[in-house]
Amino acid sequence: MNWNRTKSIFIVVFLLLNIFLGWQFVDRVLEGQLQSIEQAPEIVERLDDNNITLPDEDVNTSDARGVVLEGSRVSFTDEEIEQLENNGHSVETIGQSSNVIRVELEEPMNISQLLNANTEEAFAPLLAEHVLYGEEYVFSRREGQFLHFNQLYNQVETYIDNDEALTVELNDDDEVIGYEQQRYSFSENRDERDMTPYMTAIRVLLDNHYLSMNNTIERIEFGYYSLSDQTPRFFSPMWAVTVDRSGADAEEKDMRIYLVNAILSEQHQWYPDESQTNEEIEDELSE
Repeated sequence: MNWNRTKSIFIVVFLLLNIFLGWQFVDRVLEGQLQSIEQAPEIVERLDDNNITLPDEDVNTSDARGVVLEGSRVSFTDEEIEQLENNGHSVETIGQSSNVIRVELEEPMNISQLLNANTEEAFAPLLAEHVLYGEEYVFSRREGQFLHFNQLYNQVETYIDNDEALTVELNDDDEVIGYEQQRYSFSENRDERDMTPYMTAIRVLLDNHYLSMNNTIERIEFGYYSLSDQTPRFFSPMWAVTVDRSGADAEEKDMRIYLVNAILSEQHQWYPDESQTNEEIEDELSE
């Protein structure tokens, strides 16, 4: 038997199989995006009638799954704390279980290039070098002298109401001086269930009058959200719909983020609170 020839045949077969499976995956993702629009003509018609526009970019549905996550905060070990201290950092543990740490850098770190880039990918080297399990965190937003990061589960962001998994503190020169970190261990709480398409989430907002004439839907994103302070925490799959309600002639932005449960189609408001004035909202969004 010619083993070299046999080996070559196997390589070609596996290569063709990988190409076929890859094409099926891409086709499935694109089909899911199109079906959300094509299977909801009445919703599209309602949007058109009210001059409500959808985002220009396609909605990423590739990692969206109908599962509820159970998240428990993980305690940081002595070895992990020692690792940070060996890198010249000062570490303070919070609470008896040491599941939150405050880290102070030996010297302030200039990250002006990262801030100017203002992308999720730009912060990856900083996290990998100075934060435990840095690859599990992704940049969320900046508020004043603080950078907030969310933790990932299977490459999907998890969100905690009034809390962040990682908060990096800057000085007046926009240099990193330290951070506060917590980390969750996630497990899928129940069997996977059928997902509500994101266009159904749009219909829920229309039915509840959270979308009105001349609104603009800026973004539609999938994530896991924990809306109540429990132990352990439960993270529900949600469609997050960012809406500009200010209209074309408005002088001030009126931005809202609405959540629609991707299993139950229940609607929640995430940020900002309805009681805030437009001026307060604009100040927060511009930070």
